[in-house]
Amino acid sequence: MTMKTIKYLFLALSVLSCNVLDQVSPNDVADGSVFDSEDGANAALIGLYSSMQSRDYYGGYYPLVADLYSDIGTAGGFDNVALDEINILDVTTANIITENIWLSIYGTIAGANAIVERVGLVSDPGFTQTEKDHIKGQALAIRALAHFDLLRMFGEHWNSSSAFGIPVVTKIQKASDVVARSGVSAVYDAILADLTAAATLVDGDERSTEFMNVVAIKALASRVQLYRGNKTAAASLATEVIEDGQYELLDAGSIEKIYTSPYRASESLFELTFDIQNRSAYNAATFSRTNALRTEVLFLAENSLNSFFADRPGDVRSEFLDFENNDESILPDGRSLKYRGEETRDNPAYIIRLAEVYLIRAEAKGLAGGLADLNAVRTSRGLEELKSSDLGGAEEFIDALLDERKAELNFEGSRMFDLARTGRSTDVLGIEAYQRIFPIPLREIIATRGVIKQNPGYPD
Repeated sequence: MTMKTIKYLFLALSVLSCNVLDQVSPNDVADGSVFDSEDGANAALIGLYSSMQSRDYYGGYYPLVADLYSDIGTAGGFDNVALDEINILDVTTANIITENIWLSIYGTIAGANAIVERVGLVSDPGFTQTEKDHIKGQALAIRALAHFDLLRMFGEHWNSSSAFGIPVVTKIQKASDVVARSGVSAVYDAILADLTAAATLVDGDERSTEFMNVVAIKALASRVQLYRGNKTAAASLATEVIEDGQYELLDAGSIEKIYTSPYRASESLFELTFDIQNRSAYNAATFSRTNALRTEVLFLAENSLNSFFADRPGDVRSEFLDFENNDESILPDGRSLKYRGEETRDNPAYIIRLAEVYLIRAEAKGLAGGLADLNAVRTSRGLEELKSSDLGGAEEFIDALLDERKAELNFEGSRMFDLARTGRSTDVLGIEAYQRIFPIPLREIIATRGVIKQNPGYPD
């Protein structure tokens, strides 16, 4: 089955409703009955993408929670205890939001494992090895992304020597199975092994941004290497993506296309599809009715973002935040305008874009070699270039880099992790060092009878 056929299958299943997608999801068909034909294998793949659409993963909450737990987001719903904990940077082990994120992401991993183990066993005339490999490659890439997302939210991802990674699950699990936490280095090894294999298995000519493609896989690997501290590998992979030739940074006058032209903007490497029958949670959670009360909008833009952009005259990214046209109950805070579509709510999840890849390479190269990449993003957003003389040294360059990431990626789920991996969480947020990540959900510790250990600093 070609990628075009898969696209049509995806659209058809979406139109039928989310329930149909759930029925074909490998998470729900772990007995392997769906893997008896080519159509079944493709349906399982679509089910895997559907599992990523969960409200608690890339359907909205994972990236939004990561920005709420930082200096750019604030909570709108003050009758929501779990949300308030995240907002005041004091998350307990029983927080239902973080627990649901944990469960949702491991649900996606379970679906990926079903495909990885079983797609190669499908016996169906005409279902070629190349087509099987393409499906398996996407599943491996999604499994890698899911493990990475868990690691940076619940594991000490900034320290490869740490024992406090996350459970790496690469096999179909029975209800009684328990997987202990791996060390951070071992988790990175598993993630990168999946991404490396995925890049060789997917169709090298495919560039559909609503599916895991080879360029998106390399971009994600570049991100992972940056977090791991392997700056040489991060820069090399970023260069491969930038030089692919099919993507380019939009200029300041066209940047709105990123958020108004899903899957067509030249900066998008991988977006997660939603449609009017299969809606995302982003719009309702960040930008609801014009006269919305504060309690109706869960994830607001902290007023400090308004001051941040006021100090960056000409930065067109300020247009994606509104601190004026809001109900008085919201002021002085504002709302993100990245997730519009009040009627359709088909806003995509922006998982990785070209601008981030430039910023990855800039950070990996440092002041000496990375200033050109930092300026490439700045000038495309209406700002003037920075000169070396504007920066006092390596630390000041990182500060400028983090400001650029803040301007570019706000409400796309990076700020919590940027502060944690660069060791700035305590200074910027005023939290204890152990609070850079969330606690392992208490439910998991109880269910595994203590096999999964709690993060240091948090109560068992």
